[in-house]
Amino acid sequence: MSDIAALKTEFERLHGFWSDALHIALQESPDFFNDYLVMAKVALESGHLERKLCDFVMLAASASVTHLNREAVALHIEGALRHGATRDELLEVLQISSVLGIHAYMVGVPILFDELTAAGTSLDTVFPLDQAFERVKSQFSEQRGYWSDQLQSMVRSSPAFFEGYTAFSSTPWKSGTLAPVVKELLYVAIDVSTTHLFEPGVRIHTRNALRYGATPAQILQVMQLVSCLGMQSFLIGAPQVRPAANQARRNRAQH
Repeated sequence: MSDIAALKTEFERLHGFWSDALHIALQESPDFFNDYLVMAKVALESGHLERKLCDFVMLAASASVTHLNREAVALHIEGALRHGATRDELLEVLQISSVLGIHAYMVGVPILFDELTAAGTSLDTVFPLDQAFERVKSQFSEQRGYWSDQLQSMVRSSPAFFEGYTAFSSTPWKSGTLAPVVKELLYVAIDVSTTHLFEPGVRIHTRNALRYGATPAQILQVMQLVSCLGMQSFLIGAPQVRPAANQARRNRAQH
């Protein structure tokens, strides 16, 4: 059996916080809690990313539209501030995380195009490639520093909407304070997170991160950090098990 007091101390050392939910989770399954800490220690202390950036990664993943864990967002904002983050940096992390919604369009438009083609509709008639297409494509490439064929159908479907998205997603690149490589690592984090698993984005932003100078070890640490999010299932659920089990036992005793 793992030593409960030592596990609490180690968690606080690694994460910088404690809560009632963590206390209950630890009491319910110390060995499982210990096994989580073994994994989290590698993710947090391998040393390839500075600690502030680790908090940025977890903040971006926790705030993403596919996760929206308000408590975790607050904890990682506080953690990042303890490790030297600025207000502007934190806002930029949240701006980067906010672009995730565009993947609804990125996934949906190619399917629409495929179905239109299968139905015998000419894409050239409905969505002509005109000067607006070339202008918006050039604008995105200039402001975001890359282009991908996966963006092609998005621009073609509505140059005006994509132009709006370009401005929306480019704000951190025009006025932000984080280095380009950090931005790309954060895109990797939100795309590879278990609540999203958007493989095209992981591939694009891994490539971009490498191009900006990220090391394989840094990218792996990002992936390790977001892999630890799975522990939230236990932290949310474990405090509910004992009260529910006790209530069920009382209900059975009454019948």
